[in-house]
Amino acid sequence: MDRRPRRRTVFAGPDEIIEGYLTGDERFLLVDEPSTNAFMVGAANEIALIMAIALATGFLVGRGAGAVLGLIGFLAVTVLAVVLFVQRLQAWYTRYALTDFRVIRSWGVISRHMAWIPWSKVTDVSITQSAAGRLLGYATVRIESANEASGFKEIKDLRDPHRFHRFIAEIVEQKQGRYSPPGIDGSPHPEAVQR
Repeated sequence: MDRRPRRRTVFAGPDEIIEGYLTGDERFLLVDEPSTNAFMVGAANEIALIMAIALATGFLVGRGAGAVLGLIGFLAVTVLAVVLFVQRLQAWYTRYALTDFRVIRSWGVISRHMAWIPWSKVTDVSITQSAAGRLLGYATVRIESANEASGFKEIKDLRDPHRFHRFIAEIVEQKQGRYSPPGIDGSPHPEAVQR
């Protein structure tokens, strides 16, 4: 990866933004983003409302309700569509990255934010998948850290959650080591009663 300093632009893409947060010799292991399927499930009510307003407006205007009602319906559909567009843009600008040093979350279109947890502070990892998530292939991975005040806990609606979770488990195992209690490796447990 090219490590030359890059000129920060106002219109940098999400991948350029998260790449700019890397330290000198840090490297990406895995990068993911929120699932489009998760967005569609979350926006289902708004999409249904847009369709209902458009159909009702078209029906009423077709029956002679007038241009004012048509304009009101058009404005309502436009406002809802803009809200959904902004939400999708925000999701598109969100990136979750695993590096050889830390877990990073980067988000924000105009105001940009970044939070991270070093691997040495990760204490627990869990995965939550709703019924819709199981059908459509997305889930949320939750990371607990030794720093309880950390603002970075959830990696929401990952496109490939099981791969992401597996990578985290493997990295934590590598960084923190594997525990083998006495007796597991075939040697007798020190507290075992010998007969």
